[in-house]
Amino acid sequence: MHAIFFTAAPLALLAAVPTPASSREHIKQSPAVVPPQFSPRQIHGYAAALLEIQKMQQMLAARTAKLGPEQATVLKSRAQSEMIQIVKRHGLDLPDFNAISVEVERQRRLAHQVKQLMMEQLLSI
Repeated sequence: MHAIFFTAAPLALLAAVPTPASSREHIKQSPAVVPPQFSPRQIHGYAAALLEIQKMQQMLAARTAKLGPEQATVLKSRAQSEMIQIVKRHGLDLPDFNAISVEVERQRRLAHQVKQLMMEQLLSI
C-alpha cells in the first residue's frame, strides 16, 4: 500500500517560482483575517496534483541518487518545470496551490479531507 505523506516539499519546490505581488499579498493577508475558502474543485485538483507530485519526487530521489551533482541539478530543474505543469493540469495556479498547502498545514480538517481524496485516488488506480 502507498503511504501518503504531507510535507512542505511541494510547497518548497513550487514556492521558488515567482508569483505576482498581488497573489503574495493575498496569501499573507488572508490567514491573519479569515482562512481562505477553497472550492471542492480546487481541493480535488490539489489532492490529485499533490499525489502526482509525490510520485514524481520519489522517482526523482531515486534517479538523482545515481547521478553526479551537475546532472542531478539539471534533472531537478526539469522536474520542477514538470511539477508546475502538473499543478496547472489539475486546474490550479501556483499561488492557489501554495495557499492550499499552507492551509493544509494549518487546518486539521482540510488535511484530513485532502488525505482522504488522495487515498480514494490511489485505490481507484
